[in-house]
Amino acid sequence: MKQNRLFRMVLIIPFFLGISISAAGFNFSPKIDSIQIVFDDHQLVLPGESFRIGIISYYKNGKIKKTVGLLNGSTWWWSYKVDVAGGTDVSGRITVNGELIPSKGKYIEIKVYPRKRPELVKELLLPLNYETKIAYRPTGNYDKSPGSQINGEVISEFNNGIVRVCDDWRNNKESGNFLFSGKGGYWKNGKFTIDPDFMKIENHHAALIVNSLRNTSVADTFSVQLDYKHAYDLHFSGSSGISGFSGASGSTGPPGGNGGDGGDGQNGEFGIDGPDIGVWVDLYRDSVLNADLLYVYAQNLFTNKEYRYLINPEGGSLNVTSFGGSGGNGGNGGNGGSGGSGREGEKWIEKHIEKQTVKKPITKKVVRKEIHKRKDAEGKEYDVEVEVESTETEYVDVVIDVVVEVIRQGPGEDGGDGGWGAPGGLGAPGGYGGNITLHFTRDAMPFSYLITARSEGGPGGLNGSGGFGGNGGAGGAGNPSGRSGSSGQSGPSAFGWSTSGGSGQIRIQSTDEFFEYKSNVER
Repeated sequence: MKQNRLFRMVLIIPFFLGISISAAGFNFSPKIDSIQIVFDDHQLVLPGESFRIGIISYYKNGKIKKTVGLLNGSTWWWSYKVDVAGGTDVSGRITVNGELIPSKGKYIEIKVYPRKRPELVKELLLPLNYETKIAYRPTGNYDKSPGSQINGEVISEFNNGIVRVCDDWRNNKESGNFLFSGKGGYWKNGKFTIDPDFMKIENHHAALIVNSLRNTSVADTFSVQLDYKHAYDLHFSGSSGISGFSGASGSTGPPGGNGGDGGDGQNGEFGIDGPDIGVWVDLYRDSVLNADLLYVYAQNLFTNKEYRYLINPEGGSLNVTSFGGSGGNGGNGGNGGSGGSGREGEKWIEKHIEKQTVKKPITKKVVRKEIHKRKDAEGKEYDVEVEVESTETEYVDVVIDVVVEVIRQGPGEDGGDGGWGAPGGLGAPGGYGGNITLHFTRDAMPFSYLITARSEGGPGGLNGSGGFGGNGGAGGAGNPSGRSGSSGQSGPSAFGWSTSGGSGQIRIQSTDEFFEYKSNVER
């Protein structure tokens, strides 16, 4: 591999080396003599996409420096000015303007120079790449029959030899490079779908046409020759019955009052019967496919809607079903409301006078004898007894009248009873399966085993649950306290499901030949 390839992984340690030569007080840095723009031609230059370039700088002292991204590159991109006509640049990553599609015959121009040396500018004129060939290929198995969906990928070969596979059709940027159109089918959500109505397909042939938008002269056509070897399924069912509404819950009782009863749950509605179906089968020789095919015409006899199929007896089949709708579930019964709590007993205050003994302070004068020191005429001390009067406080028991308040409370009120839960509604029976009548011509009768029919009644709805009884209200506080109310009874429930609907009849009858196929060419 060349050493200047852009996509070689390198480890870059971001530090700077200050290189200078000191002489007579001046610093001299080596000067760039010329630059070179490096482009790896193993990249695609396409509208809306990016590619990388690199810069090699040659210095007058013989040194060579490369931009970050090149092998052994250490020079940061802010040292250079990059101008792109037809795109934008971010640190050497060039993004081509998406409006340059189609790209064949168009160019982008890149100009690069050191920021302080514009006279060293270099120019690079790059032609945009474009497809020279595209091919759509399926990526999985598929049936060659109406309604089949085909996942696939586009293989693009570009003018520089690079091959790319596109298969992420959820990516609008990738899928936007192609134009898809169908004949006998259509492109939707990243898949080619063969038209479900074979009468809209000419000569049993469907095709997907893919055009390159980068080179409008390049296209591919993916063709499918239908063989009608498919297991078809035609299913009908009656609508499900509407479930009954649940009953409303009872309201909570007022203080001391009973809770309200819950409302009844509604019954579910009956499931709708499956429609009656008529199926007519004829065998004919198809001149285009050179094979025997079964032509099947089916009709919903309730709505008169028609359905048509072509079935190859060597691998094809049709299963017809008509199921009754499910019965609606019964609504749940409403819960009973809680009983109201009883009121507290009435409170009042009683007053009376009581004798109480309390300590009261009294004062009295007391005379005590104390010894005091005196001095005689000669200065000698002697003791003298002196009477000293003082006041003292003494606490004595005194009986007084006191008004006493006593809080009294009457009996509490009883709590209210809880409301009764309501019964749940009944689930409705399921609808009946429809009658299916299969009509075969004499030629088609030997292949009657390929057309199967099944009729089943819908399941019955689930019976609703009874509502819960409400809680009794708490008795009010008092002397004595009130009694709590009784809880309400829960509503009755019919456990399980209602009955399922019955199956319809399957009948096989003969009929005259009725179909003659003509190719679109013959028409």
